[in-house]
Amino acid sequence: MNSVDFDPETRSIVDGALDAAWRELEIRSFVRAEPEKAGIRRAIASRVIAAVRVGQRDPECLRRVALHVVEGCRITREGDRP
Repeated sequence: MNSVDFDPETRSIVDGALDAAWRELEIRSFVRAEPEKAGIRRAIASRVIAAVRVGQRDPECLRRVALHVVEGCRITREGDRP
């Protein structure tokens, strides 16, 4: 998020949503290698930032946006569902 300029309140919302989503993904995901984790972090951050740019500010909606990225790629343990 280094190149993204948001006001402090929006930045806090984005950071909180990403942190909440990442905590959930750490529990559900089978991806353990750092390179894959870094790619997933970038992907979810990109989607959340895009949602914020079009006006979304609800932390729960942003968390779901982040989780949707991973679910769409099926990067969860077999049988796991949110």
